[in-house]
Amino acid sequence: MNLAPVEESIEELIEADTANILFASFEKNDLDTTILDNSGLAYDQILLDGGKDNANPVFNFMTLKPALDHATASDFSLIIGTDSKNERITLAVKKDEKSGFVILNSHQLAAILLNIWKESGKYEDLVCLKSIHTSDLVEYMAIKSGLKFQSEIIEPGELRNSLTEIQKAYPNSPVCAFNIDQQVCHSVLDFSGIILEIAQKENELKASGQTFFDYLMGIYHEFGFYKEKTITVDLNTDAQRSHLLSIMDNLRKNPKSLESTFPLNSVTDYKKGVKFNILTDKLNSFAGSTENILKIESANNLSVTFAPSKTKMVYYISIKGGFISKEKYVLRNKEMDAEILRVIQMFNRGL
Repeated sequence: MNLAPVEESIEELIEADTANILFASFEKNDLDTTILDNSGLAYDQILLDGGKDNANPVFNFMTLKPALDHATASDFSLIIGTDSKNERITLAVKKDEKSGFVILNSHQLAAILLNIWKESGKYEDLVCLKSIHTSDLVEYMAIKSGLKFQSEIIEPGELRNSLTEIQKAYPNSPVCAFNIDQQVCHSVLDFSGIILEIAQKENELKASGQTFFDYLMGIYHEFGFYKEKTITVDLNTDAQRSHLLSIMDNLRKNPKSLESTFPLNSVTDYKKGVKFNILTDKLNSFAGSTENILKIESANNLSVTFAPSKTKMVYYISIKGGFISKEKYVLRNKEMDAEILRVIQMFNRGL
């Protein structure tokens, strides 16, 4: 009896159910592959050119393009960008097997990792820490899931130090942390351990006929579709700078001043260390900062964080929409972009 065709069919079935993952990094030997070799995962690695002329490269379309081209030509199901020195991660995922890759932003990665860790059951009493500029979705997920949560001003590259400080308050709890600069930390897992859990989740999703994009849609379905955007406005004149700073000052002095045009739920002043709940007239205090940062949250699920410098005004915007399907993701994304732009134009005009 000839068993060869049967054996070949089994091998093909195993290969079809196994994710083929491409790891992309800026430096050779960025990732300790021993743990990946022992896991039985199918993977390859590619070295990106972005690190040659930039001491601190970031993952974006331009730096990831060689990986995107290689992964498309060689039928990889997931690209994981790794920067172990700076503890930064990015994911490029497929909507389905026939589509091209979509690069997820740091907000989406944070939501995915938080969901993986809270669903796993391995990290009892998990504490979640995030930068104030990271999506409100992460905060909503943590609170709704009953996790301890903290949001702070965290400078680029400072996530590990912030996690260490939070760990002092929760010495017996695992802590996960996210920053807007693609930095991810976990008190129990080292960098390779985080990468392994992402790869294992991809393998699990692949076996069930899903992708990480499907997984992200599941998160949006449960917690709502959030869109985030960072907009930077150059302050070319003293008059323009005074104009935008006066808006912040007016909001501090009279949080109810926007009731007719932009009704608010709360105003958080990170410089003074106070959050004023407009609906209840309650004032909550927390540790203040030297940074002149102000966050307003509207009654229609939109928040704007003002972060001015000498030459720029940076707006961090998060908006929550309703149910989103995979088919209407692109259209709804554009609609919410337009809504965010309208809000920023309103502030630039002086309301």
